[in-house]
Amino acid sequence: MIKNIQEYYQCILDNLTGGLVSVDLKGKVVYLNPMAGKILRMDPENCCRDIQYDAAFEAFPALREVIKETLETAKCVRRAEISILHANTPLIIGYSTMLVKNHEGKELGVTVIFQDISFVGKK
Repeated sequence: MIKNIQEYYQCILDNLTGGLVSVDLKGKVVYLNPMAGKILRMDPENCCRDIQYDAAFEAFPALREVIKETLETAKCVRRAEISILHANTPLIIGYSTMLVKNHEGKELGVTVIFQDISFVGKK
């Protein structure tokens, strides 16, 4: 029996095998899951919650652009790729975007779900 449904939902997000970044409509980072922190080599607890996404992801201009475009256009991407550079190592990131809406349909922000696919299919 689940006693705390909010805690359960939080555990789902925290245990995703892909990275997840969520930003509110004003551009403030609301959530960065542990896998996003691992892929981007950032501390999800201390690095970017409650700050603007453009400052939080300054080292990742392609990711910033994905967030910016989704916020500005409200258009979602089902599957796409971007390249990011981290510690002089190029990474290929596969991503999708989605709008976050409440039960009444009011937009609250955007979310980017992504994975490092740099080595997928390589031998």
